[in-house]
Amino acid sequence: MKLSGQQRKKLIDALIDAFPTKSSLEQMLSLGLDKNLDVVAGGGNLEVVVFNLIKVANSQGWIDQLIDAACKENPGNLKLQGVAKELLSNYNSIANPARPKNEQILLAAVKEEVTARLRQSLHNAVLINLGKESQPQQVKRPWDAEIKIGLKPAEPLPIATTILEVFDSEEITGKLLILGAPGAGKTTTQLELAQALVSRAQEQPDYPVPVLFNLSSWKDDRQSVTDWLVTELKSKYGVSKKLGQQWVNNRQLIPLLDGLDELEPQRQEGCVQAINQFLASETKSLYLVVCSRIEEYNSYATQLQLKGAILLQPLNNNQIFDYLTSINSIALCSTISNDLDLLELVKTPLLLSISVLASQEISVAEWQQFNSTEDRLKYLLSTYIKRMLTREINSRAYFGSKYPNAQQTQLWLIWLAQQMQQESKTEFLIEKIQPNLLKSKFGNWLYNSLLWGVVMTLMVALVLGLAVCVLYGLFGVNIEKLVNKLIAALLGGLTVGLPFGLIGLFTGLFFKPIKNKIIPVENVVFSWNKFLSRLIISLLIIFCSELIFYIFGIVNNVINEIPFCIFFSLVIGLINGINQVEIKNKTISNEGIWQSIQNSIILSLRAWLIATTLLFIIQYNNNINLNKVLISSVIGGLFFGLLIGIPTSGMPVIQHFILRIILWFNAYIPWNYARFLDYCTERLFLQRVGGRYRFVHKLLQDHFAQMEFRRD
Repeated sequence: MKLSGQQRKKLIDALIDAFPTKSSLEQMLSLGLDKNLDVVAGGGNLEVVVFNLIKVANSQGWIDQLIDAACKENPGNLKLQGVAKELLSNYNSIANPARPKNEQILLAAVKEEVTARLRQSLHNAVLINLGKESQPQQVKRPWDAEIKIGLKPAEPLPIATTILEVFDSEEITGKLLILGAPGAGKTTTQLELAQALVSRAQEQPDYPVPVLFNLSSWKDDRQSVTDWLVTELKSKYGVSKKLGQQWVNNRQLIPLLDGLDELEPQRQEGCVQAINQFLASETKSLYLVVCSRIEEYNSYATQLQLKGAILLQPLNNNQIFDYLTSINSIALCSTISNDLDLLELVKTPLLLSISVLASQEISVAEWQQFNSTEDRLKYLLSTYIKRMLTREINSRAYFGSKYPNAQQTQLWLIWLAQQMQQESKTEFLIEKIQPNLLKSKFGNWLYNSLLWGVVMTLMVALVLGLAVCVLYGLFGVNIEKLVNKLIAALLGGLTVGLPFGLIGLFTGLFFKPIKNKIIPVENVVFSWNKFLSRLIISLLIIFCSELIFYIFGIVNNVINEIPFCIFFSLVIGLINGINQVEIKNKTISNEGIWQSIQNSIILSLRAWLIATTLLFIIQYNNNINLNKVLISSVIGGLFFGLLIGIPTSGMPVIQHFILRIILWFNAYIPWNYARFLDYCTERLFLQRVGGRYRFVHKLLQDHFAQMEFRRD
């Protein structure tokens, strides 16, 4: 194939767009065709090198292979793929493998999230294509001189321009900043872009997967954006760190970053600098989208090094009145038309939707008493809350039972918003609540006391019960005595465990309270290295203890104690050899805790079967009574199984429910928290995606957080 001059020009532009540095072009040529770029194309700047490369490939007859190798190295570049489709007759037959299963799972999870959030969005009720203004002066392209791009004026885009068209435009090519006022529709616009990109990724198996991230979770200024993306993939979608790192390094994702302005003010510009470092790194994504409020972004001295920016425009008067007329909201239309301040306030999709929903509660007389925009906004949000709390709904969450009254619902939402505000969070998962929610010393003392008491009671009772079963099984004591000793062992565990609860209480009086992080468990993996190391250490400690007991006359025969040394060392080794793996993508409320309960039961049953068999073998050699040995082995195996299951998967469950009980006792949360949060989605306060909850908008979350948490 010989290229015409016009075709060569298109291919030059496409290769420079796909491989903007000489090193990336050199890597593609070396890995894809086993050729040396300097030998083939010589020196010079990038444009000269690409021109010479295409000239040589065209003259030597391997231009097809060059285009093919470039497409495989950078499959997500639309310009390159478009040129390849035009130039290669066999473009459709080039190997285009189906998307790997793990990517399909991630893509499905993102699609579900985008669909759910758009369905529950208050913005989405206002089906108006928002005006967009191109503002190239808001970004700093590293290869542009300021005289060329920094002074370029802002210009409105045609009203019919979609966000996908902006994203795909030649100027921006997938690296976009979306700006707007609070409630202007930034997040909804990004979700609409994500929806279009998900559809594209489903049609094109080699296209990068769009993924939603919220920058409010970037907690460590020292953490690179690359590491943060990997951590978020693990936390939000259950992607292993190894696979997440691979996807980021191979540029197989399109990060869609929202909430830059939701970070603490003093950390926002640092985040901009971290994003710029990511964009200049070897692992930079082919495409990247960032959302931010315009006011906060304009206060930064540093600009994002993206290729373009748009500012979402406020609704104009015609759009507002046409919308209100279309939904037959004549009374509100009349009210707004007679009050210019109210008209100005509802020029964002969010506040227009809120005004429609709260219109029955809006009092023009009260409204006109407020002089500042801030006070009017507070009044509008307050009327929305009042209206949503009192409107009649058919609640599925509280179907057939009485739901919380308006005052109680508002109080619990205030507490939730305040906790999320303090931790700079926009998403909430029930299984992620931590002991740091207990702000008072008494709450921390109570948590520590109950945790110590419950755990030590269980552990001591199970160890004593296991010991009783083994000893009485070995020495052939009758069943009645065995049962009596088991009861005594359990009571002994309770007696010994309760003082530990008191120790926890008194420790909290003088020292910093213990605040172990609660990590829900879905899967468990076994570490042989940990198992063997703990087994050897336990054997040494227990055997040395037996020798000391022998020296002081407590034990008569050390040899007889060897089976017990081995058995209890195995218990310790198994407990420490089981590693916890955090819950994967959450699909139901509090899934992490319920999965932890399930895994605790499964682990206990497996350990019970193994222990029953081992105990039976050990005891049967010393006892000719088969029935007694079998019963003591089964009961002892049960104690052993619980001793394995509780410290691993069961511990987060104990911590979680102790914390939940204390929060409920203090009236911070209801007893059935998941049902209440689902009820709040019905009241249009929250959105739910899988097991994650968020307020319908950050403005509403901030408004709740500013309200007073007061019990009457």
